[in-house]
Order: sequence, then C-alpha cells, then structure tokens
Amino acid sequence: MKQIGQLDVTDNKRLVLSIGEFRGVERVDLRQYVKPKEGDEYIPTPKGINFSAEWIDDFVKMVEKLKEVD
Repeated sequence: MKQIGQLDVTDNKRLVLSIGEFRGVERVDLRQYVKPKEGDEYIPTPKGINFSAEWIDDFVKMVEKLKEVD
C-alpha cells in the first residue's frame, strides 16, 4: 500500500489514507492507526474502510456534502 496522507486525531491516534492493489484490483484504504504506549511507530487497527478505487469519485462527492450540512 502506498500512503497518500495522514491526519493526527490525538496524541496516539491517526487516520491514514492509502492506495494499493489486492487480488488485481486497485483499492483505497482509510484506516485508524494507534501508537502503543511502548513504541514510536503507529500500527494499523481493524477500524477503517477499504473500497475499490472505482468508487473514488462517488466517495469524494459524499465527503464534499459534509460541507453543506448545517
């Protein structure tokens, strides 16, 4: 997976956006990572979403609608 970006949520949690290939299909992964108490490296958790890269345009449209919510 190639990391596209990250967003620190708290001192020990971050969201990581990645893109890669699984079984011949390009996939997008948005996952929560945590930093253990005894360590400096963030590790992935099961919390996240993974979907086909074909859905990127529709996903972006959904996220943009958040700006319109009052």
